[in-house]
Amino acid sequence: MKKLLALILFLIFNIAVIAQSSFGFKINGGVSNISDKLYDPNIETHTNYFKPSGQVGFFYNMPIRTHEVFGIELLFTQIESKEKIIDTMGYAYNLNGSTSPVISNYTISKHISYLSLPVHYGINVKKFTFNVGMQFSVRLLSSAQEIEQDSYTNNASGYGFVLTPSTTTYNYKRWIIKDVDFGQTVGIIYHFTNKFAIEGNYYYGFNNIYPDNRRTTEWRTQQLTLGLRYAFLTMKKKEIKG
Repeated sequence: MKKLLALILFLIFNIAVIAQSSFGFKINGGVSNISDKLYDPNIETHTNYFKPSGQVGFFYNMPIRTHEVFGIELLFTQIESKEKIIDTMGYAYNLNGSTSPVISNYTISKHISYLSLPVHYGINVKKFTFNVGMQFSVRLLSSAQEIEQDSYTNNASGYGFVLTPSTTTYNYKRWIIKDVDFGQTVGIIYHFTNKFAIEGNYYYGFNNIYPDNRRTTEWRTQQLTLGLRYAFLTMKKKEIKG
């Protein structure tokens, strides 16, 4: 009886199951945005636009239970964004005695290249895998272009302002932001076969990448992508429960 009980306990805590780990390549395309918050709406207005972006890199998935999986990825992530700012600078006196608002329009295109490390936990439901996790990113490159359009220029004759439009372009080859970003990811994977799959992912950055902590400005990244996964290497191994 004792031997039978010992055998049952041994089988319960040492069940060998076959689990299949996979290593592969993924490429995703989508849109991204860098939000700009906590400005004064009485002085200026900000409008942020999503721009085309993407990810490319490698993934590794390791089953941890029958319907659960641990995943880690190494990606090159490109973040793109566009922002339009309308800034009321004040009011200018016209030569006829009337006043006109002095308005500056800024169009800022932002570009960030990251080396990203997403880590996630997934649940398998038939051919679907539902993921949730965190993504950590280190900045590789960052640049920006700012186009300023003013509704006035200074009048050299000393009569104040002449309401004549002017445009100035500024190129920032090294746009100053924080070097590290991190945030949450959620995703869905549909497996056509053991090797081919399609996935959709959403990332929202928790970190404020604005470089000056003393300011109340907040810049946060977000990205929505859709793409393909190909597992070119699968490894079968024995996992021990218990």
